[in-house]
Amino acid sequence: MVLKTNYNLNGGYILKKYTRIAYLVIIVLILLFGFFVYKVSGKNSTDGDVKEKSLSEIKYLESKFLNLFNQLNNINFENYTISATKISEEQSEKQSSSSSGKSGSSGSGKGQGGQSENGQSSESSQSSEDSSKEDNKQYELQESGVLTQNSEINWKQIKNDVENIYVSLYPTTLDLYQTASNKEDIVNFNKEYDNLTKAVKDENKEETLKELSRLYDYLPKFIENCASEEKDKTIIKTKNNIFKAYSILEQEDWGAMSEYVNNAIQEFTKIVTDFNNQEKGNQYNINKTYIMINELQNAIALNDKEVFLIKYKNLLEELQNM
Repeated sequence: MVLKTNYNLNGGYILKKYTRIAYLVIIVLILLFGFFVYKVSGKNSTDGDVKEKSLSEIKYLESKFLNLFNQLNNINFENYTISATKISEEQSEKQSSSSSGKSGSSGSGKGQGGQSENGQSSESSQSSEDSSKEDNKQYELQESGVLTQNSEINWKQIKNDVENIYVSLYPTTLDLYQTASNKEDIVNFNKEYDNLTKAVKDENKEETLKELSRLYDYLPKFIENCASEEKDKTIIKTKNNIFKAYSILEQEDWGAMSEYVNNAIQEFTKIVTDFNNQEKGNQYNINKTYIMINELQNAIALNDKEVFLIKYKNLLEELQNM
């Protein structure tokens, strides 16, 4: 009887011991699983942040490239520009003398204090006159379009813009190395940008357009792994084909331009036939843009640069707002 009791006690002790070990094993497994889930979710979150940042940087570069493309033909989305015209010396003197006369008459009927005020107004009048002589210009808002624009390229502004882009190019390169599938594309992209800088320095319009088109051709590749919306990928691919056509406008290679615009039409058709966009109420703007791309093809059939630029400007403005 005593032996049986001792056996039960020993068996109970052993059972409790193994139960505790089992609990410890379960707790360790739970902790390990939780740590694994945390690491995986943390990595996914970090990857998402990098992709989002890269997408933002690519869109920034895209907007800068678009602006450079437009500057080479003095194209502005705004329909008005501020113009400055010089005022003749006679007009300037009349304005200053009229101002001096008003100041003198206002202080003539006053006493000693009035004389002091008159002296101060004379100094102010003299200062105003000196200032007007330094900058005798009149500013006004003028309507501007493709057919009435200035044909002279502002190379100084373009050179400043190209140089300033280098500042944002370095962090963009670092982020692209984490998202781009082909690292060699990043190296070649930076080399092409140096070629663009050289073309701009030489003020070579045809070469600058060519290098800009080569640079923009990398953006659809970079955005492929960053953008979650297929619409973003399609729009930038559509623009890429339009810029390819635009970049050879000076050469008047209408056949090649027509092929590029056809590619743009085929690319944009993906958005036209996407029912998700129809549900969001964007179908009107999508159909409008589709018609505008086809109108660009009609401009090529005319073999007319200015008509092409008018339709190019309207189309790019519409694509920027999508």
